[in-house]
Amino acid sequence: MANLGRLPPELKIAIVDVLFDQGSPSEDFKHRDTVISALAALSLADRFFNLVAEPKLYNLGVLRHPYLLCWATDVGYLNVMKKILSVSGFHANAGVIRYRPQDEYKEWNQDTESAKQRFDRHYRRDGEVFQVRSDWLQNGDFGEYRDSIADYIDDEQQEEDDDDDNDNEDGVDWALWKRFDAEVFGVVRWLDDDLDHLDILREPKAVYWFPVHIAARQGNFEALVLLVEFGALLNISSKGFCVHASDPNNQDCLHFPNWTDGFDPTVMYPAWTPYHIALCHGHQGVAYFILEICPHISERLLFEGDGITRPIPKFITAMRHSYPDFAELCLERELDAIEETHPDVFDGTLVWRAFWELENFELALEILLRHGADLEHDLGDGHTLLVEACYHGHYREALALIDAGANFNNSVHDPGPGTNMEEAIQDRNHWTLNAITILELCCGLHPSWVWSVPVSLPSCDAALAVVSQIIDSGVKNVIKNVAVLTSARFHQVDTLEFLLKAGGDLHDPEADDSSALDHATRLSPEWGLQEWSEDLLPTFSIIINHAKNTGRQLEGVAVAEKLLKVFASARKDKEAALCITDTILLLVSEGLVDVNHHVGTETLMAQAASMRNCRLLRGLFDLGARDNLVTLWSNAFYFDTEPYCEESANEIYQTLATIESEGRIFKDPYFVATAMSSWAWSVVNLMEPHLHLDKDWVNKTTDHIPVRNRSSSFKSDFDGWSLLHFAARFGHTTVCRRLVAMRAGIHSSAKGGETPLSLALEIWASSHTIVKLLVESDPQLDAETVVKYRSIAEDKINNGHWSDAAAILALYPRGGLSDIKDPLLLHAAIQYRFSRSRITNWNFFKQLIRSGTDVNAIDEDGHTPLGYLLALTISAVEKDTYHTNLDAWVYQSLKSLIIAGAKPSIRNRKGQSVLELLNTVRGWKGRRWWVSEVLTTTLLYQVMLYRQSIGM
Repeated sequence: MANLGRLPPELKIAIVDVLFDQGSPSEDFKHRDTVISALAALSLADRFFNLVAEPKLYNLGVLRHPYLLCWATDVGYLNVMKKILSVSGFHANAGVIRYRPQDEYKEWNQDTESAKQRFDRHYRRDGEVFQVRSDWLQNGDFGEYRDSIADYIDDEQQEEDDDDDNDNEDGVDWALWKRFDAEVFGVVRWLDDDLDHLDILREPKAVYWFPVHIAARQGNFEALVLLVEFGALLNISSKGFCVHASDPNNQDCLHFPNWTDGFDPTVMYPAWTPYHIALCHGHQGVAYFILEICPHISERLLFEGDGITRPIPKFITAMRHSYPDFAELCLERELDAIEETHPDVFDGTLVWRAFWELENFELALEILLRHGADLEHDLGDGHTLLVEACYHGHYREALALIDAGANFNNSVHDPGPGTNMEEAIQDRNHWTLNAITILELCCGLHPSWVWSVPVSLPSCDAALAVVSQIIDSGVKNVIKNVAVLTSARFHQVDTLEFLLKAGGDLHDPEADDSSALDHATRLSPEWGLQEWSEDLLPTFSIIINHAKNTGRQLEGVAVAEKLLKVFASARKDKEAALCITDTILLLVSEGLVDVNHHVGTETLMAQAASMRNCRLLRGLFDLGARDNLVTLWSNAFYFDTEPYCEESANEIYQTLATIESEGRIFKDPYFVATAMSSWAWSVVNLMEPHLHLDKDWVNKTTDHIPVRNRSSSFKSDFDGWSLLHFAARFGHTTVCRRLVAMRAGIHSSAKGGETPLSLALEIWASSHTIVKLLVESDPQLDAETVVKYRSIAEDKINNGHWSDAAAILALYPRGGLSDIKDPLLLHAAIQYRFSRSRITNWNFFKQLIRSGTDVNAIDEDGHTPLGYLLALTISAVEKDTYHTNLDAWVYQSLKSLIIAGAKPSIRNRKGQSVLELLNTVRGWKGRRWWVSEVLTTTLLYQVMLYRQSIGM
């Protein structure tokens, strides 16, 4: 091959130009790679070739690898950066864009990764405009067409086929244009706003950064200067590029929300300018330079559909990263206006923003005061920064404000619009915030229900110091006494004790008509039950002890009754219930409430039993309270409307058993009967081994055992029930066995007609053992008893519980019962089958017949079972509701009734005989039903004719 160095300069230039022209317009990245390789080889041939080919090489290189400048900045190759920028300053504002959150920027470690490896791994492209297929999510705005787009680009012949095949190209074309739109116009920052509507910053589903961000993050001053010289923009945000060095989930900066599937509101993407990034990583020199070039740099953050920008003041950013000197420089150069209002903090000034957004507020306050910050800036009427700090519980900040000269003698009459205090008054009806003093605010609670709060943590431990400073300065007695009531209401124990020692009054009519005890009883909407009850007892103790020491009279009855009402709603919260109980016992033990005080018609003990408050019940008993044991037991074991609680039932039983030392609970049937009727299974099981079942009252009824039903859902009123009635109905097998052994009446009827056996049969599904026990104990049933149990069976049939009905019918003797006219079990079974669409086992019908049921019993319409079956069948066919499954059941039932002796001559009230109805069914034409066919193909019809002939 000829030596290229000997070629004339003109030919060398021509060769380079021809190669460049071939690679420049090419969309085939493989061809462009070949051209780039050729130009690279020429640039190494000699100095002249290098001079001519290198600019062309970088020009094509940037087209082939759009992120070449970002890579050069990342690895610190200033010479390469300069060569790229020399080709076109346009590239200074070309950044990296990614559509997957996993692809956020990762720091380069040159010890483990070479510059070339860095390029190949993070910046090399596969020939597409800016992205590779793996850069795209499988869902989202572009995910639906991800593979189609990649194939569309990879296919060299696709462009020629566009005009020939338009079947499914609209979606792909649209997505492709959206992609080029986002990449070409979004990744490049333009110096004008003509393409603002194509701004990628308005597209939330992307992460992106630019060379200026990389240089600022690394503190590469020379690289940043070079970029600025070639027109790089500084007032531009990155996204998903940089987080706080010590806290990956830092919430002190503005963020974009995470946009991945399974949205997690706690995961946010920061959007910072180079200035903020430089400060975040401690590069003060770079930050100074950025402020020199772009003094009004701001954080740019745009949400989808949001056209406004909300800058973070430079002062705030500097203070966040602990650069107070830098922050003060921002004020000295007037880069941040100290009295400018900020919508982000309810139109507060810079000092308000410092309070809300800085953890080092005290240091920031010193700087702001040196530059004339106004501490009395009012958002409404009396809503100053000191009020805001006290309301949110930031008392250390409040102390700093007071030390700086903030006025603490004003009252809040009208909170600022949009503030948490205004929301508390208007939306949550916290009217106590009207005309409230700062001293009162310190005695209350900071709002735990608000979503937007200052970034620093509340410092409630410093509340007493603020109160002390205000009291020491001198306040009116009425203001102090109002603060006493407020601290009592919110159970601020330390503050209450301090105010009382400082001369506060427990009951100042000028402050409020209610006493401190009454205030301490009120459940405020600002907090939950558990938080309210935690310091309830200490608050009452302080008030009572102070009253004793000062000779002040307290009224405790109304307070105790209020606490009982609170306890009724707090029973499920064990800790709160315990605190309330101890407080009531304190009132009783201190003599503020009589131990046998009546709340309405009931004593405190009876109230405690009703609420199953064993601690209160035992405590009152120990303090000398007494009440009727029957009343206590009845209150403790009424039919509870809430789900049965075994733990509380067992506990109240044990408490009452220890209070009643004579064992009356185990000797009087009232107690165990009441426990049974209250579904207290576990209590009955605990009582059973200790029961003294006296033979004299085994068969006594509720005329002597006054158990009353308090459940609206339970039909019986227990009138005339014996103990065996209760045991059988509520499923207590062991008690039943003991009572049966003592000859308790198994078939004795209560006033409602119930017997122990009938009650057990009603709950057959759970009482098989009891039913078997009772039947075996007294198998002889008279006719009246049989009718009674057959009525229960009829009810089971009517409700579709045929297996239960079959089991019940199996209890009494078969045959010999044809003279028993009621109930009409066969009629009930037939009626149920025709009124339901589901299949019913016809074998049960045969069981009914075998049990001795009269197959010729007549109902009120004159129908025998067979006549009733035929009449319903004819009606169903006429209404077109007769179907195959029903036909099969009717056929089997008809056969069983005829075989069992059904009479053909009995007529119903319409004058139709059974045989006439049979003739109607037998004569059906057209579709053949089994019931019709069996009458024409078997001897059943002839049997009925014969019976007719002999007068049956």
